[in-house]
Amino acid sequence: MNTGPAEPDPSVSAPVAPAGVEPPAEPLLSAAAARAKARAEGRQWREEPGPSAAEPRHWLPAAIARGLAFFFGLFTLLGVVGVVREGAFDANLWWVAVPFVPRLVSGALLVAVGIAFVAYAVAPCMSVWRRRATLVLFAFFAAATLYNAVEFYRVWRSGAIAPGVPLPLSAVVAVLLGFLIWAALRAPARRGWPAAAVLVVVAGACVMAFPLAQILFFGTTDYRRQADVVVVFGAQVHNNGQPSLSLKDRMDTAIELYRDGLVHRVFVSGGVGDSGYNEALVMRDMAVKSGVPASRIAVDSNGVNTAATVADTVPFFGGRGWRRILAVSQSYHLPRIKLAYERAGWNVLTVPAPARERTGFMVLREIPAFWVYFVRAVFG
Repeated sequence: MNTGPAEPDPSVSAPVAPAGVEPPAEPLLSAAAARAKARAEGRQWREEPGPSAAEPRHWLPAAIARGLAFFFGLFTLLGVVGVVREGAFDANLWWVAVPFVPRLVSGALLVAVGIAFVAYAVAPCMSVWRRRATLVLFAFFAAATLYNAVEFYRVWRSGAIAPGVPLPLSAVVAVLLGFLIWAALRAPARRGWPAAAVLVVVAGACVMAFPLAQILFFGTTDYRRQADVVVVFGAQVHNNGQPSLSLKDRMDTAIELYRDGLVHRVFVSGGVGDSGYNEALVMRDMAVKSGVPASRIAVDSNGVNTAATVADTVPFFGGRGWRRILAVSQSYHLPRIKLAYERAGWNVLTVPAPARERTGFMVLREIPAFWVYFVRAVFG
């Protein structure tokens, strides 16, 4: 009859080594041999990480990092699509400019890092070679954004720009890339659906935050300088024929540019609003009353929206050989104006007007509007 293993006899003591003599050391076993021995003895084997193994991490920071990577990756790859389709439109300049390399090499690097971002977000468990390649790409672009931040301060010091925020967006992106590098260095932490939900929420938050960041950092920066013409985008005229605060601030800014001798032409563009007044004609009258000769003012009465104004102004500029263009509107509107002109192949410099009227509502409205114009610029 078979019985279980015999219990040890407590009366029998284990052999004791003589005084002064070290007990024989247990022979060192390889990981495979130790695992087999533990299995034979009925013990559970738990492999301890060596000193060079990646440190494990909590699942929440890992999921946040993957959400950031997913957004960066999709945005980067969409930007590459825009370059391939349109040629002149490079959406990736909105988050990084790769210095010191030809455009073709820059495009290849952006494709590589875009794929690396998405791959890390979807499959964070990486082989050794993939982890190394991912870290190299992340580190390279982190260095590029830091270089962009240094350039921002150099250009600011030269007087070419007047930022509304004393910090470039590239510095913020560099910090986020540093966080991604830290996360990618550590062992993957899986949490199933909760991690996937956090990834989606973080990526969605980035979709909301990115246009707001563009308004805060780009929209508030003043790029005024010598130019051929300034374009003023229309805004509401009240039922009594008086311009809204937004329209008045835009016109005051454009008139200031004219008086300072930075431009010699003013292009006003607007449509007929709910009040029945033609915004462009009201804007023209404001400029004339402020001392701008009527002969120096061009009027576009078909500028019912941003896209219409851009479509009307581009052939006008081209027909007169004007290449240096300033655009005036409130900061929340300027990123979308920049996108529309870039889609049309024009590098227009923006000048923010004061924002005193319904700013919160207008800023929120620009979030979906920004992405509509972005998709148009990418896919035509």
